[in-house]
Amino acid sequence: MSTPDTSTPRRREQQRSADTKQAILKTALKEFAERGFEAASMRAIAEQSGLTHQLITYHFQSKEVLWQAVATLVYEELARAREGMIRQAKPATAIGQLRQEFIAYFQFTLDQPHLHRFMMQRREGAHSEDRQEWLAQHFLRPHFELAKPLIKAAQKAGDLPKGEPVLLYYAMVSLANSLAVMGPDIAATTGVRTDDAKTAKAYMKVMDAVLFSRAGNVT
Repeated sequence: MSTPDTSTPRRREQQRSADTKQAILKTALKEFAERGFEAASMRAIAEQSGLTHQLITYHFQSKEVLWQAVATLVYEELARAREGMIRQAKPATAIGQLRQEFIAYFQFTLDQPHLHRFMMQRREGAHSEDRQEWLAQHFLRPHFELAKPLIKAAQKAGDLPKGEPVLLYYAMVSLANSLAVMGPDIAATTGVRTDDAKTAKAYMKVMDAVLFSRAGNVT
C-alpha cells in the first residue's frame, strides 16, 4: 500500500505561514516606524493586519522578537539595494565604491521613508541600548567592517582626507541621512521639497563636490 502524497498540502501550509509572517512584518514595520517601539502595540498590529493577537504571538513571541524580525527585514532590503547598485556600476576604485555605497543608502532613505523612519526610531524608549547593541552586532558593525578598508584605501590614494575611518564613515552616513531627516526643516525654511527628484540630483552634485570629486565618471 502506497503512502499518500502529503507534500502539496504541506507546501501550501508553509506558504500560508510565510505569507502570514510577511503580512505581520509589513504591518509591524508601519507601526514601529510611526509610533516607535514603546508606543507600538502587538494588539494594534493584529488589528491593522486583520489577524488575531494569538496568531501574532504564535509567530513572534514578544514585541522585542517582532522588532528584531522587522529590523532584519529592513537591513536585508538595504543590502539588496546596495548590492544591486554596486553590481550594476562595478566601480574600479575605492572612492568609486564608497560613492556607490553612499548613493545606495541615500536613495534607500528617499525611496523607503518608512524603512528609514524605523531605523531612526531604534534609540527611543526603555532598553534602547539593548536594541542598539543587537543592531550593532548583527548589522552595523559588519557593514562598517566592509566600508573600513575602502575608506583606508581611498585615504591612501589621497581621495579622502586623513582621519579616523569610523568618523569619516559616520560623516558619510549622516550626510546620506540629511534629506530624509531634515526634509521638513528644509521645506519650512526655504520651500524646497526634498522628495523632488531634482532636489535629490542637486544634493548628489553637492556631495560629489564635497566628498567624491575623485571618484571618476561623476556626473
